[in-house]
Amino acid sequence: MALNFDFHAHVFTEDVAEKLIGKMEEIYGVKRRYNAVVEDVLKSAAHGGIDRVVLLSIANRPEHVRFNGWYAELGKTYETLIPFGSIHIENDPSELDRFPELGLKGFKIQPNAQRFYPDDRRMFPIYKRAAELGLIVVFHAGDEEGGVKGEFSQPKQYLDVIKSFPDLTIVLAHFGGYRTWDAVEQLFGFENVYFDTAYLPTRIDDELFVTLA
Repeated sequence: MALNFDFHAHVFTEDVAEKLIGKMEEIYGVKRRYNAVVEDVLKSAAHGGIDRVVLLSIANRPEHVRFNGWYAELGKTYETLIPFGSIHIENDPSELDRFPELGLKGFKIQPNAQRFYPDDRRMFPIYKRAAELGLIVVFHAGDEEGGVKGEFSQPKQYLDVIKSFPDLTIVLAHFGGYRTWDAVEQLFGFENVYFDTAYLPTRIDDELFVTLA
């Protein structure tokens, strides 16, 4: 029987979740349904008939890679959860070397939160090592919620990465360009690029989605 996957979820420790979710409500003008702690992620998955949930971590600062161990433990504790790690542009690529042993399948880059462009050449050694290790790289792509411009994550800023690392498995979140739908077609047709559909319901016209898909 086929499994149902949620490929794009975030989870935080209780203290971080309370601060972060409240801040996101203010910035983006959205209201929480859950608190993004482990119990709520599992509850949401069960409610939606989801069998597996991919957890995406983000290192807003270099020292945040310390959470990689915590994410790994979640994956070992809960069969439902598939953990991804995190890395920052200031970290050494060798941080990725422990991912396979930890059970981390890849990592996410959120350029607007981390404040660097995905095609910044300083990231290229990290992408190279990720490809060598068979890790998946998930990128936030497009704008943010609440009318916040995605300065660091416009679709065109991924082209150099895609072309430079054909052996790197890339997932572009939010169909490759949240609220920048007229620019996403340039990202189509690459064998190493996939798209998730996180946060798209009610955010994209049905006819446009079918046309792009």
